[in-house]
Amino acid sequence: MAYKYKHFIPQNTAPSGTKSIGVYDNSGKKVCSIPLGRMSPPNATKLYSFGLVSDIHIYPIVAVEWTPEVKFNNALSYFESKNCAFCVQCGDFTQTGLYLDGATSIDLRQFAKYKEICDSHTIPVYGLCGNHESIQGKPITNNLTELKEYTGNDLYYMITHGDDVFILIGQPNYNKVMGDDALQWLQSTLENNRNKRCFVFIHPYIEEDSGDPLDYRENSVFVDWGTTKTNAFMNIMRQHPNVILFHGHSHTKFECQQYDVNANYTERNGFKSVHVPSLGKPRDINTTTGATPEDYYGSQGYIVDVYEEYIVLNGMDFINNEWVPLGVYKIDTV
Repeated sequence: MAYKYKHFIPQNTAPSGTKSIGVYDNSGKKVCSIPLGRMSPPNATKLYSFGLVSDIHIYPIVAVEWTPEVKFNNALSYFESKNCAFCVQCGDFTQTGLYLDGATSIDLRQFAKYKEICDSHTIPVYGLCGNHESIQGKPITNNLTELKEYTGNDLYYMITHGDDVFILIGQPNYNKVMGDDALQWLQSTLENNRNKRCFVFIHPYIEEDSGDPLDYRENSVFVDWGTTKTNAFMNIMRQHPNVILFHGHSHTKFECQQYDVNANYTERNGFKSVHVPSLGKPRDINTTTGATPEDYYGSQGYIVDVYEEYIVLNGMDFINNEWVPLGVYKIDTV
């Protein structure tokens, strides 16, 4: 009986160095190999690479040998070994953030651990705040001095690398994707850089977009932000075809693409949208129960290879430092 694998999307490509696709039966025995065809890796000259992670959630958890701190340190070491120019993290780099369990006093221990790990490496880390950096409705904007001190980053800002523009926007509050000032700044910044390739990084994902496989995870941030602001943000993305949007929040693994073709990457809403799985505790989905259990022994993220006319996102398993095939794909940028 002929069998057709249905879980690749048109953007999927083979990891660098791959020669063929192996075909295995249900017992795991290799049946044959087939040519890569359209999935052949690019052979153009790479401009540079950067590391990309999200949802680190620095805080002691059950898997003692693979705490989020260990996973983050391991990922940065791997990025350095691959000569990545820098690392971007898409928020929730702590578990309880500036406030500890809703208390009114500031808890900076997790921020201090994050800074300690970053300072122990030579690779620059550019990050943004997620909902876990401002819990119980307390605005992070009251503590921008601490934020800057422990991360080196502002609430929203822009960096450049070569001819490319990187725009990072953190959450000012647990239920806001960004402040009104940041939304206006985003629009003007993109207008001023229409002739450049722009990478935009936020924390939460959009409903029925990448990062929302089978709609199994709640997305309170965009819901609480409201339809008007959500539509305004999406319209800004649509108006700028030179933009690729990156986000985290749902934690879902690359493998969730086998249940939903939009799990990792989609253009269904009129713009290029990439979900970044969790470095600290990625989630599976159980299609029978609807549960999304956390994998304390898992760790996923990207190495992004940047070329003149496209980027290649290499989905990584950072426990074993190997590619995840469903998380490797090429996005054209011209």
